[in-house]
Amino acid sequence: MTKILALTTNLFRKKSNSVHAIVGLQLLALVITLINMLWKHTFDRIDPIGLTLSYGFLAGLILFILLARRIEHVWTSSSARLLPITDTKLYLANLGSTLLSFIYFLVLELIIGGICSIGALSDIHASFQQILPYTATSLTTILALTLYGWAFISLVHLLGVTISTWLPEMRSKFIYFVLYVVVGILLLKILSTMGNLLGKFVTPLFTGQYNATINPGLLSFSGILFLITIVFSLLNIYLLKNWVETKQNA
Repeated sequence: MTKILALTTNLFRKKSNSVHAIVGLQLLALVITLINMLWKHTFDRIDPIGLTLSYGFLAGLILFILLARRIEHVWTSSSARLLPITDTKLYLANLGSTLLSFIYFLVLELIIGGICSIGALSDIHASFQQILPYTATSLTTILALTLYGWAFISLVHLLGVTISTWLPEMRSKFIYFVLYVVVGILLLKILSTMGNLLGKFVTPLFTGQYNATINPGLLSFSGILFLITIVFSLLNIYLLKNWVETKQNA
């Protein structure tokens, strides 16, 4: 257990650098945009929170892609694969540290959003008791989506590595092309789902009109995603143990 915790901590520290970079760029863009609005006299008190949500959404998407690349780098890194740890623990540490990094990002976004919403509190027609369940459900769904996405991308990558072992180079490139198209479609789906989720969360804050069926529906959706992620993870661990390592040792 000590080894997996130490590895998770080490991987988290490396991946948190991406979080700091993305959030830093987001804040820079936010400040520049607000200064420009003040200069042009188009500033409104609701702009800070609106821009924070917009830039935060874009930052989250970019971070998702960067963290996905870091996950895949571990699978192909000889220094990681040669560690005295089982493939199962390596997989859990890699995915777990990535999830912690994204949670860290979400916490920072909540802090930034809270600060930027101070000036627009009078425009928010919702109580804390109403906001809390919506926030918790939305964050749960976002985490379920990201885990599902990372597990699926890993599955596609590991399948590609496995298949390419038995195919000539040209056919391997074609297989990778097809797999990249699949990953691209998945990213677009995740982007669309997160956009819809953000809209469902933000709109009631300013209208005060809450749909009681949203939370149960999102929680059910999240539960299904978590189950699929577990299945994908079991397949990924199987591939790591029985196929990918064989290719790398060849």
